[in-house]
Amino acid sequence: MSGPIIIFVDPDESAREETLDRLRAAGDEPTLVAAESLSAAEKLLCERAADCVVTEHDLPDGTGLELATRVRDVRPSVACIVYTAADREELATDEFGDTVVEYVPKDAPNAADQLWNVVDFTASFRAQTAYPLPENETDRLAALDPYDLDPEALQDDVGKITDLAARHLDVPMSSISLIKEHSQEFLACHGADWTPIQREDSVCTYAIVEDDPVAVIEDVTEDPRFADNEELDDLGIRSYAGADLTTDNGLTVGTLCAYGKEPRTFSDDDREFLATLADVAMNILELHYELSELHEDRADPPEDDGEGGRR
Repeated sequence: MSGPIIIFVDPDESAREETLDRLRAAGDEPTLVAAESLSAAEKLLCERAADCVVTEHDLPDGTGLELATRVRDVRPSVACIVYTAADREELATDEFGDTVVEYVPKDAPNAADQLWNVVDFTASFRAQTAYPLPENETDRLAALDPYDLDPEALQDDVGKITDLAARHLDVPMSSISLIKEHSQEFLACHGADWTPIQREDSVCTYAIVEDDPVAVIEDVTEDPRFADNEELDDLGIRSYAGADLTTDNGLTVGTLCAYGKEPRTFSDDDREFLATLADVAMNILELHYELSELHEDRADPPEDDGEGGRR
């Protein structure tokens, strides 16, 4: 398994490269991504998954503590470490309220080793959530970005999938949802009007870590993982069947689910049907993504190359 993904922010290119080299030597196959400013780091955070941000305090467009605040807003589970020669007592920490960061002094003996130890600990601690994470969670979250589509534009197409699932499996409720970093967000629901729920309350967050592409729970109250789950009780969910929505790269981004209000079994044919519908739903999401990209390309006219041509 590869090491953590680290975004390293330092405006001094030589200092940045020196520290990156030392981290590569000290760490367990880390993926290191460099940035020179607060805005560049924030852009990287929006574009890709990361386990940790390591930043100098003095940046050309702000401070490391300001970046830590942005990290908390954009990727709440990503740790932020201020790695600087600036005296910790002189940092304006009072201005940033409850923003919590680690601090490693650059001028300390074996500073790079100390930095790696903190990075390794915080990245490991990130995985110690109240619910299980897939081994490819970082890649899985990155794969979600293209499917952050307008639910209203999707509703007619994916809504038909949930209608068909509910009718064929004879269940009162069905949904298509995306499993995001901290929540399950519903793209379409049949028989319910659900808003996003916390990931630790979601059956689907457990379903996507199973080897079987279709997870079945005949009675959630008999499953120790959900016996005390008040959210499922409020939603009226007693039985569950969920099929993975999986990309061509094998990354599960969401689920197609059928829910019963009473305990029940799901046959092999039921599971196969649900898995087939999940593949159809994934194809619909892919098509909507490609259409959105096409519309964006058409909205951006080619630039004039100055010689009467377009580029």
